[in-house]
Amino acid sequence: MKTKNILKCLVAIAALFVYSCSSDSDGDGGTTPTPGGSAITSITVTASSNSVEVGNAVTFTVKGNDGTDVTSSSTVLVNNVAITGSSYTANTAGTYIIKATYEQLTSVQFFLEVTAGPITELRVESTSTSLKVGDTADFEVIGTDALGNEYTITNDTNLSVNGTAIDGSRFMATSTGDLTIVATKEAITSDAFMLPVVDETAPGTFARNVLIEDYTGTWCGYCPRVGYAIELVEDASDRVFFNAVHSGDPMQNSYGVTLDNLYVTSGYPTAIINRDVEWTFPEPNNVAQATNLASGTTTSGLSINSLLKGNEVDIYVSTAFATSTPGAKLVVMILEDGIIASQANYTSYYGGADPIPQYEHNHTLRHSLTNVLGDAIANTAAGSKNEQIFSIPVPTTVNNRQEMSILALIVGSDNKVINVIGGHVGVDRDFQAN
Repeated sequence: MKTKNILKCLVAIAALFVYSCSSDSDGDGGTTPTPGGSAITSITVTASSNSVEVGNAVTFTVKGNDGTDVTSSSTVLVNNVAITGSSYTANTAGTYIIKATYEQLTSVQFFLEVTAGPITELRVESTSTSLKVGDTADFEVIGTDALGNEYTITNDTNLSVNGTAIDGSRFMATSTGDLTIVATKEAITSDAFMLPVVDETAPGTFARNVLIEDYTGTWCGYCPRVGYAIELVEDASDRVFFNAVHSGDPMQNSYGVTLDNLYVTSGYPTAIINRDVEWTFPEPNNVAQATNLASGTTTSGLSINSLLKGNEVDIYVSTAFATSTPGAKLVVMILEDGIIASQANYTSYYGGADPIPQYEHNHTLRHSLTNVLGDAIANTAAGSKNEQIFSIPVPTTVNNRQEMSILALIVGSDNKVINVIGGHVGVDRDFQAN
């Protein structure tokens, strides 16, 4: 079983901290952190223009998720046929499917519109007919040529909402009222597309969710045991959320240090449920300790949404209270999934390999937009609802912005978690009624 460390010391080694790693049996142990690393795990292909006239060339660029330009080492496919180089000229009008391959990776495909002639008219469309505050809408721009042929040319137009240009074709509503959306391309302007925004309403009670915070490190040989237990919980419930707090490896940060100093009292691995109780060893045998808590209702809840705009991320968080909750605080954190780094492993999990060379670290704490112990919520009276919008550059600690997620907590004056919600960037999570 896990034993309490006699010494929990900090040793500076190349600006990294080495923490003791507790064992499944008597005695203490420790090892030097194994540096994490990032590699290209996905690619994207873009075009110099997403709509061109017949006979005009378009140039493609392929980049890795770390921003590296790998065009010269990639293969671009047009309608599933590889082309030579990175430039292409279409001789007939139509919609062309574009994707790229690099080593063993294949990009998400996109569509290139080749028009018979110049675009003479624009039209804005959306599948959304109305929004709630905090919702996002996707807009599509249809272009018509002189012959009456229609093409989707969203990426080659500029969109504005209520007279202000937006980045891309997605927009998050932050207040009630009517949105006026207009598209322009060169000298052509579309008619206005109108989209109403109504207030978000909260239910009378909220589904009770649970938080597990996993205090871990790539150097910690017994930490894969908790990682395996988390996978079991994920399979058993969608109402348990996770925060992996790293120490002693390149994923460590000041936010995690603050939490570690409060909650790690008996060495590694340590997993804390709702910032209240320790997940009982052996964690894979005690999945129900977490899932049983994630049931029924509570009187406080959250909704979240987020929007990635180039190198910026907008985050909408709403808290609501069915009963008065004095002293309640809000915590909002950015996590990252899919970080590949070698992981020490003294357990039989994951085939018993030591180390696990391509271990996938998920739910990794990267940034906190609030104090990690919470910022005071303005109004926690019965029936109150609070909305807050954060707009920040993507944290430099994030390797792959497509793997970011948002985790939001309501904590009490005692710092224990009252409720929690999470979701990947771009995923709207409304208030959950049971």
